[in-house]
Amino acid sequence: MESGMRTQRRKHTIAKTSRKKDGKRWQSCLAPSQFPAEDGQIPLPGSMAQGLIEVERKFLPGPGTEERLQELGGTLEHRVTFRDTYYDTPELSLMQADHWLRRREDSGWELKCPGAAGVLGHHTEYKELTAEPTIVAQLCKVLGADGLGAGDVAAVLGPLGLQEVASFVTKRSAWKLVLLGTDEEEPQLRVDLDTADFGYAVGEVEALVHEEAEVPAALEKIHRLSSMLGVPAQETAPAKLIVYLQRFRPQDYQRLLEVNSSKQRPQATEDPDNCLG
Repeated sequence: MESGMRTQRRKHTIAKTSRKKDGKRWQSCLAPSQFPAEDGQIPLPGSMAQGLIEVERKFLPGPGTEERLQELGGTLEHRVTFRDTYYDTPELSLMQADHWLRRREDSGWELKCPGAAGVLGHHTEYKELTAEPTIVAQLCKVLGADGLGAGDVAAVLGPLGLQEVASFVTKRSAWKLVLLGTDEEEPQLRVDLDTADFGYAVGEVEALVHEEAEVPAALEKIHRLSSMLGVPAQETAPAKLIVYLQRFRPQDYQRLLEVNSSKQRPQATEDPDNCLG
């Protein structure tokens, strides 16, 4: 998942991000950071202010998840449908370098790339780039191309050998709520429930905080709500893109899994399938 240079927004993921500018995010193996969890968001009503840290966890929703959210006092903010298209070289040079290029319909381009590693245990910082000149510069750096300037992303796809590798439509219902027993003035938790057009459903619980010191409390709230939604404590949920590749491009999926496994640190115990990226 990513963060960028113009403005910085960090994401501490135990499992996205709506941003018009570049931001930062923390990803955790508890919810696969690998194929951009998808997770970034498109700019939606009530999109997040700049400079916030997003803390989130992915889970596998059940048929009664929305009913349970209503019982807990949750409010449905909106339902939205959007298409994400991912690009890479035929050899998946970007993904193998832990870079993920995506275009969201009616939203624009986003490139997720790795930042500092080894922060907060197994967490990894990802940068999310949305300014097209910055994206082009990073693509050229990763792919070893010079002289393409800093133009539009679409203009360099051909010269860089980038092609569509995945495209799917997601239907999302976005919820918000305040946990009972907490200050109603505290930032609300958000829950996004996504269903991709290839039959995979994944949910995400998210909290926004202003400082790193607030992350532990946010994680506690997220785990608490997850438990109230019936999510097992150790459950991990793959991102939509990894499931897409596993189902429709199994050779590419296996290649990325092998690359990720070779990069695993000796002390890491997570399934590499859940830690790609």
